[in-house]
Parts: sequence; structure tokens; C-alpha cells
Amino acid sequence: MTKSDRRVKGLGEVSIQVRDLDAMHKFYEEVVGLEVLRRDDGDEGFVFFKVAEGYGGHSQNLALFATKNTLNPQESTLHHIALNVALEDFETEKSRLEGLGLNIHATVHEWLHVRSLYFYDPEGNHLEFVA
Repeated sequence: MTKSDRRVKGLGEVSIQVRDLDAMHKFYEEVVGLEVLRRDDGDEGFVFFKVAEGYGGHSQNLALFATKNTLNPQESTLHHIALNVALEDFETEKSRLEGLGLNIHATVHEWLHVRSLYFYDPEGNHLEFVA
């Protein structure tokens, strides 16, 4: 396996599924004291909280996604860990990961102004490199 040359710069976000978005929103905002970055009350809804300053303009975040049913991690990006990489390393990391035989899904999240690479670890946990 080709080493990454320590291109990971920090933790971008942790995303988890929740059954009661309102209660979890209140808990993380009022009890834990996190700042709300964005909430969407669409079909299943989500809320993003800022945990701390991050790397390259991407804060360290906690994302809560309301789900009616538990999702299969192989079919959803909701449960994942995001790690920051530098924008200038984005294409190099994409090529490196693909060269290792990993199935990479690259996308742009316009509202966050970031580019992401999604892939799975050997046990099926979903990872994201975000730049």
C-alpha cells in the first residue's frame, strides 16, 4: 500500500444518524454549546454544528442526520468521518487512492465550498477526504 505522506491536515467532520433531530439539535446546541452552521428540515433533515476551527477554511463539524430507518453504510454517506486534505493535494490523493484499487466517489458540496472524495475502509466504514 502506498503511504499518504501525511496529507491529512485535520478532522473535517463526524456525521451520525439520529432518530429525534429536534432533541439532538437542542442537546448539542444548548448542553454541549456548539454553534449551528446550518439546519435543513427537509424530508429527513440535518443540522451541522461547528466544533472548532479547522484547516483551510473548513471548520471541524458534527453533522446530525435525521433518519426514519437505519441506513446501510454501503448505501449512504450519512455515517462517516471526514478528514481535511489540502486543495492542492486533492487530485493527487484521488489518483493515489484509485491506484490502491479503492472505489472513489468525488463530488463538490457547493454550500460548503468544498470538494470531497468518498471511499470505504477495509471493514466498510465510510471515509471522506475533504478539501
